[in-house]
Amino acid sequence: MKNFVRVICLLLVCVFCLLAVVACDGKKKKKGKYEVEVKTDADGVRWAKDEWGTWRVYDDLSDELYYDDETISIYYWTGSSVVAPEFVQTEEVDDDRLSSIYKRNKAIEARLGVTLQFTGEFGDSTAMESYMKKVDQAYTSGTNDFDIIAAYSRTQGALLTQGYVQNLSKIETNHIDISKPWWPPRINDNLQIAGDLYYVSGDMSMTAIDNLHCVYFNKELVDAKYDVEAKAYFDANGHEYTDATDQKGRATDTATYWLYEKAYSGTWTIDDLIYFSSDCYEDATDNGKTVDDMYGLVSIDYCMSALYGGSNLRMIEQDENAVLKISDDWTSNRTTRLIAKLETLMRSDSYHTHNTTGKTYYQPFLNGNALFAVYYLRMATDYLLSSDAVTEYGILPIPKYDTAQKNYYTVIGNEFSIFSIFIDCADRGDEQGTLSMLTAVLECWASEAYRKTTPVVFELNMQLKSSPTQAETDMCEIIRANIMFDMGRILDSALGGKAGKDTINMDSIMARAALDGTPWTTATGKYMDKMTTNLKDFVKKLQSANDDI
Repeated sequence: MKNFVRVICLLLVCVFCLLAVVACDGKKKKKGKYEVEVKTDADGVRWAKDEWGTWRVYDDLSDELYYDDETISIYYWTGSSVVAPEFVQTEEVDDDRLSSIYKRNKAIEARLGVTLQFTGEFGDSTAMESYMKKVDQAYTSGTNDFDIIAAYSRTQGALLTQGYVQNLSKIETNHIDISKPWWPPRINDNLQIAGDLYYVSGDMSMTAIDNLHCVYFNKELVDAKYDVEAKAYFDANGHEYTDATDQKGRATDTATYWLYEKAYSGTWTIDDLIYFSSDCYEDATDNGKTVDDMYGLVSIDYCMSALYGGSNLRMIEQDENAVLKISDDWTSNRTTRLIAKLETLMRSDSYHTHNTTGKTYYQPFLNGNALFAVYYLRMATDYLLSSDAVTEYGILPIPKYDTAQKNYYTVIGNEFSIFSIFIDCADRGDEQGTLSMLTAVLECWASEAYRKTTPVVFELNMQLKSSPTQAETDMCEIIRANIMFDMGRILDSALGGKAGKDTINMDSIMARAALDGTPWTTATGKYMDKMTTNLKDFVKKLQSANDDI
């Protein structure tokens, strides 16, 4: 009888254990004691929760990947005071951004059994040479100082011209899965050179999210100026994508929701930005233009150039043989028409930039004296939260060229990180095995960032003085989901002829031509021969380096 009872008890224990496993639905504990609840849907896609408890896609890295406390050396860049931290954090603190960095790093280390070792160096546009010098020293000395280089975008382009980064496409077991949502959907089309990929970015770079170009607008000013037009629009069209009343029961037949209707429907265009920003100038001081006057739009040439990329125009592209060339877009009729459109606004009193008043170009918007600002997503965190003059602001993607354009396109400002594998990384006994491990680190970094750092960056950047509506949340996702890269920005040094010097700043030429009224053939002709020659030399050098691998 006792044996019978023992058998029954054992069976009950087994049943309870089985039920517990089923209830966990993917709860796992790895060698590094990293615990995460992972669910797999009917299509085989894995999901895990982000920092706010929302289920988001999880990666397909094998749970068996574990590298026995291998140290991964990361050479990263630092910049000016406006460049927010994104790499190193040794403990949890009362700061959401810093804590998300800590959690991301710890997740990478625990999941893969690695230790991340960081070495930082000032390395923005003013310090490219000194940053690259340290890479060159590591390469020539053969000391294998770095495994992964996380550099300022233009510096990474310059490092590529010098042959310091691995060809990711030649790694036999490459764990980077560009189909995942933490990689921008056009990363191959935008960053490949002759069919090969040398570096990556996206959610893994917090500064990339910080510096997504967008359009901020002052809700109170826009609603007041276009009150009649907005009511007429909603009388004729009604609400298709937004609610007719807000959370407080107020009618939303305002210009703010008119703009959001356009953005949702995919009909927010350059012509709309010009329309809403024009005829807005008011001289408040009667002593010439000052930052206290009223303007329609504030920006600067390197931000206004985002309207070129937003119009689905490229500076550098691949030809039919997958070799880089100056894009046909650069001298196209579409570009000429775009510049002509922008010229009517940028040369009017309604547009303010740094040389209008000699003051910071975005200052009128911070003073509550401008309707729109073309800037980076981080504008709210950097300035608006501390501005008493702007209490209600909204956000929109960079507008399309016209309504026939299928997608929005989001250009990233230059102060963001691009990641590569150092050509002289430390070999752990097997070259391909080492490179495979480093791609696993990059994939894990991007995956964990997608759920840990990106939600926090969005939350911080969209801290409105009043709670953000669903529209602002949706606009942020539209902006992030449509990231595009342009080699014309990244390879400025290659086009200039010498890494770290003589940059042409291709991204500013278009906006400067519109602002100055310079004929486009004149603006392009000044640099075209030099850019074309230097780009060809760069491609030949890169091809030669690949042939030697």
